[in-house]
Amino acid sequence: MKSKTILLVTISIICILLTSTMFIQFKTIRVVEKSGLSDMRESELRTELSSWKSKCTEVETSLEENKELLEKYTKDMSNDNNSIDLLKTDLSKIETSVGYTDVQGNGIVITVSDGEQRVAATNLLDLIYELKYVGAEAISINDERIVSTSDIVDIQDKFIFVNGQRLISPYTIKAIGNKSYLESAINIKEGYKDQMEQEGKKVSYKLQDNVIIKKYNGVLEINYGK
Repeated sequence: MKSKTILLVTISIICILLTSTMFIQFKTIRVVEKSGLSDMRESELRTELSSWKSKCTEVETSLEENKELLEKYTKDMSNDNNSIDLLKTDLSKIETSVGYTDVQGNGIVITVSDGEQRVAATNLLDLIYELKYVGAEAISINDERIVSTSDIVDIQDKFIFVNGQRLISPYTIKAIGNKSYLESAINIKEGYKDQMEQEGKKVSYKLQDNVIIKKYNGVLEINYGK
């Protein structure tokens, strides 16, 4: 009974998404009708038409994806075991993405340390952005899991706080993802490694087949969103 209740709630959410997508599609059509097309020149009309075609294609794609997801849950509803497995898989993906589970996989381990100049919080932030840009699925600094609410700030030009923990050099940054992409993010010519070394800081790294990144131990809070 509990599993069926969960399924019904899940399907209800998907139905809301599906309805919302359809509403957006209808609203798009109404906007087109009110956009004053009769007052436009031919070249402007062609540009506007191309723009709306692109928007409609995006809406249709989203609509089809929601339809397929709804059909998948509806089909598996007849088999409680399949439904539970499906929900567990989706939940596992969500927990991984928000950092609530330990993960391991192919990746890179980077060491950033003070040299002639001290490593600043912005240096670590730049590295995090670079790694995320090339598809890093999980990242940590000195075993502090980086999540959407992680704070990385300088304290009195002596320490760096990450998730409220005081860290000092050297900093070990772990990332899981495509090893070639992750390596290119820092080792490209005139990229992160070169720039850091030019600033008098040290950077080294090694690729690994079994990088282990621990889960986030804090509490994810939303103070202003509803």
